[in-house]
Amino acid sequence: MTAAADPATESLDGQTIARQRVELVARLDLAGPELAEQLALQADRWFAQLGAGLPSSWALMATGGYARGALCPGSDLDVVLLHPKRARVAEVREVAQAIWYPLWDSGLKLSPAAHTTKTMLALAGDDLVTATSILEVRCLAGHQAAVEAVRDGALKQWRSRPLRWISRLRDATDDRWARAGEVSSLLEPDLKDGRGGVRDRDVLLWAVATGLTGVVSVLEGSLDDLTAPADLLLGVRSELHRVTGRATNLLLLQDQDAVAERLGYPDADALMRAVSAAARSIDWVSERFWRRVDRGVSGLDRPGRLRPLPEPITGVVITEDEIDVTADVDFSDQSLVFRVAAAASRLGVPFSRECLATVAANVAAPSGVWTERTRRAFVSLLGSGDPMVATIEDLERYDLFSLFLPEWRHVRSLPQRNAFHTYNVDRHLLRTVANAAELVRMVSRPDLLLVGALLHDIGKGYPQDHTEVGVKLVATIVPRMGFPSEDLAVISSLVEHHLLLPETATRRDLSDPRTAANVAAELGDVSRLELLRALTEADSLATGPAAWSDWKRSLIDTLVESVAEELRGRATPTKAVDLERRFADMLEQVRLGGGVWAEHVNVGEFDLFSVASVDHPGLFANVAGTLALHRVDVFGAELWTSTDGVAIEQFQILPSTGEPPDFEAIQADLVEALAGRLDIAARLAARIKSAERAYRRAVAATLPTTEVFVSNDASDSTTMIDIRVPDGPAVLYQLSAALTAYGVNIRSAKVATLGHEVVDVFYVQQPADVPRQLTPAEIEELRELLKTVIAPPVR
Repeated sequence: MTAAADPATESLDGQTIARQRVELVARLDLAGPELAEQLALQADRWFAQLGAGLPSSWALMATGGYARGALCPGSDLDVVLLHPKRARVAEVREVAQAIWYPLWDSGLKLSPAAHTTKTMLALAGDDLVTATSILEVRCLAGHQAAVEAVRDGALKQWRSRPLRWISRLRDATDDRWARAGEVSSLLEPDLKDGRGGVRDRDVLLWAVATGLTGVVSVLEGSLDDLTAPADLLLGVRSELHRVTGRATNLLLLQDQDAVAERLGYPDADALMRAVSAAARSIDWVSERFWRRVDRGVSGLDRPGRLRPLPEPITGVVITEDEIDVTADVDFSDQSLVFRVAAAASRLGVPFSRECLATVAANVAAPSGVWTERTRRAFVSLLGSGDPMVATIEDLERYDLFSLFLPEWRHVRSLPQRNAFHTYNVDRHLLRTVANAAELVRMVSRPDLLLVGALLHDIGKGYPQDHTEVGVKLVATIVPRMGFPSEDLAVISSLVEHHLLLPETATRRDLSDPRTAANVAAELGDVSRLELLRALTEADSLATGPAAWSDWKRSLIDTLVESVAEELRGRATPTKAVDLERRFADMLEQVRLGGGVWAEHVNVGEFDLFSVASVDHPGLFANVAGTLALHRVDVFGAELWTSTDGVAIEQFQILPSTGEPPDFEAIQADLVEALAGRLDIAARLAARIKSAERAYRRAVAATLPTTEVFVSNDASDSTTMIDIRVPDGPAVLYQLSAALTAYGVNIRSAKVATLGHEVVDVFYVQQPADVPRQLTPAEIEELRELLKTVIAPPVR
């Protein structure tokens, strides 16, 4: 048997380096930081061997993250060849190529450079990336003194203009935060460049390296305290590279399960909670550091100034723009935490670390029902707008928010396994409250709106339906807060029905009087309707960019108006009258001469394509198919049929990233399709087959569920078909064509695309002298047919 080659002595070429790297990455006994450390040691051995024959006074130097002794599988190898000033260009090229080419041939990401000490420092004199990358360097081969000269010169140069570098670091940090967002609250965080990510710890190291007393003194605690959270994020990033095979920093939903398994977490939720906690620790120090620096480096060493709050609270003062407590504070006052927090939030002033630690050590959990003063202070905090989010998260860093609301601990840093959402659960709830604070003038009970916004998703993360769990939790939480039973009933209704308006508006026929009557029966009074309307907008805005639009707002407002009329006891006007007026010209053309009439209107954030024609089987499917042929991205659709049999079909179309749709060509093809001269089904079949595999990346850890619900309960005259299916090419056409083939007439339709899935609702009738709903047997037959239409292809 031939013994395995010793990696330390094995001849190095591209093939050998690639094989050694693959073997190391494949070692599952190494994970996270351990793998990153071993990858750096492996690279050290390569460079030591490749640089063993360097001429005298030459050196090979590691910079950046590699210099700190950690490499992720996809990290660049940042190295510099240091050579004397007198070295000839040809000699430098020859020596450099002998080192670089084996690594280039291996396929690894090498970022090399060749410099003298002077040119290296000259480049670092004005370039922030270079200046920071050589503050910490390491000799890999050759002349150690040359590397030390670069490090010493870089630090001296860095400290010679500290205010300039601090300003440059601050600007770069702001740009990075704006681009990447927060690691702690996003469902798909950027582990390196996001706010609270690995880069923020590096930036603090560089800022402290300026040696400026005013900068070093404002740092909260020791940078050693950030080693563990930074190592955790580095380890997750390392495993992410290994799992995906790509040098990515973005921890996407579909990769989180695999990364969690590799790192030994019980599931992806546990991993993301750990990521969130680590990022919060880094962000806590980083945010406070930069806020203090922003007050002006020259004034940071002045003695602190004490001033009282605008609304005095005994023992609470503002010191250097931070909330602090003195020996006079009354910790027995149950309302203290929320009174101070409300003041801090309204002033936009954060707590000092000492303040939070002192309060946490001396305040006890309330026993029994909150006092009136505590509840009012709590509502005041919730109503203080955007600064409230950071204030509550600061409180919760010391468990002070959950001291009063213990149910909050369960949703803290709880991820949501749904790419429709942007934030984890606790940040989503706080963003909903901040949005609701902008809408309090729309309702008669702002306090109930704010509390409902805070608690509407409090039941998430349990095995049962989150709405049912939330209602049960609210039954305990709200009485504890001191609200009377009638207020509990309202808040419970908000939690129970927080999805009612958007689901009804986007999935039900708003022209059917039964729709408004059903919602009115659920809510019971106009006051609750107003509260729910405001909560719906606040919740949608906090969910993500796909959850709220002018189109969705108009649908919800139409529904709310109809429900309000129903609740006030007046006849609910149907949508038919408005549609008759809106499309009067098109309707008149059809009534006079038949044919197909179309209209295209741009309404700002989307296009509306409307079609009018004598209603007949297959009309809706033909329009949907023609739009699909032209690769038009439909995200919403509605269908209405007049009493004399003229159909109006309106499609909401997302703006194209390429050439805009040619609506004249679409109308011409539609005429051909309706005349039987264009075979839409055949044309689409080829496109669907080629797109099945590459249509979209998975945007969630698991694919959306496929559901078909058929019922006669939603309307008195039609059968409702409610379908949820993963998004894909021509889904709307396939479904409507299947209904046409089955022989039912589509009387109205509501279509909505929710990013990763499509929700299509059709109201159909069996054609007859007197059109009727489907029988139970027909419902079951149609349900099974539709399941076969939307079944995913067998791989």
